[in-house]
Amino acid sequence: MTLESVARKDFRDAIRSRWLMGLTVFFALLIGGSTVLFYGVLLKGAGANSESLFGLTTAPGGLFSFSYAGMLGFVLALIALVTAHGSLIDERESGSLKLLLSLPNSRRDVVFGKLIGRTLVVVASMLVGFVIALFAMLFTGAQVAFVSFAGQVALSGLLATAFVSIGIWLSASSNTPRQALFGTIGLYFIFAVLWSTVATGIPRLFNWAAGKVPGIDPMAAEQIVLTRLFIKYLNPLRAYETLIAQLYGSAAAARLFKAGLQESLVLDPILQESIPVYLSGPFILVVLLAWIVIPPILGYRSFQKSDL
Repeated sequence: MTLESVARKDFRDAIRSRWLMGLTVFFALLIGGSTVLFYGVLLKGAGANSESLFGLTTAPGGLFSFSYAGMLGFVLALIALVTAHGSLIDERESGSLKLLLSLPNSRRDVVFGKLIGRTLVVVASMLVGFVIALFAMLFTGAQVAFVSFAGQVALSGLLATAFVSIGIWLSASSNTPRQALFGTIGLYFIFAVLWSTVATGIPRLFNWAAGKVPGIDPMAAEQIVLTRLFIKYLNPLRAYETLIAQLYGSAAAARLFKAGLQESLVLDPILQESIPVYLSGPFILVVLLAWIVIPPILGYRSFQKSDL
């Protein structure tokens, strides 16, 4: 019961500080506003469906790749991290955390209660944006693929929860607010910018090492591409974007999105035949769920050992 009370207190604090209101207005403008602009102005009278915007992606292999889901994922991740990264360390710095723990609350209640409370703040405000978007599409006469749209809303909630979990981990593991802030900035930069470079570099590093060590065969071109794609899907942002793309198109097309010409030539025959288990939709979903479960457990273990 105390875990629930911590979550309820955290949610009420967000309402009192107007953080919830601010996020709600932001998502209403971002998701709802972009939908009104797209269907009410750009495609007015032209006839469209929900895939026209929410399933929007550029052509695979292009010089510039864009997807609406990818843009929304970047924003959701940043908002969730900002919302969660100070949840524990700020109260620890102010001394209010000792008061919270002096009540019948264990450290586990505090960590996971904060996780639930901060997740509710982000997801509730995000849902307002999607509800406005739904009514905007219906009002302008756009056809709504309800199953795909509902799946996108659910996956967006999972992504937000994953990055709240990461933020809670950072907050529980940090010794100062500055450390939590820099950790947040660094991790976001890794997920949003550097991950693709790492995914490309690991197979190259392996092949370089294979050339130096006798008895180790270097990866073939097919193995390099598949390994690179597997590593990319360990990123919750890329996992989310791929699952959204699969809602509105084929599984093979979702995995070829953002692939270069050389990668597409290697991947296309493989994916058309069968998608490997480690690139399948269920596996990618498990990756996203793992980002929800593992970080707060690590944060709790660290918080359990910390001296307040």
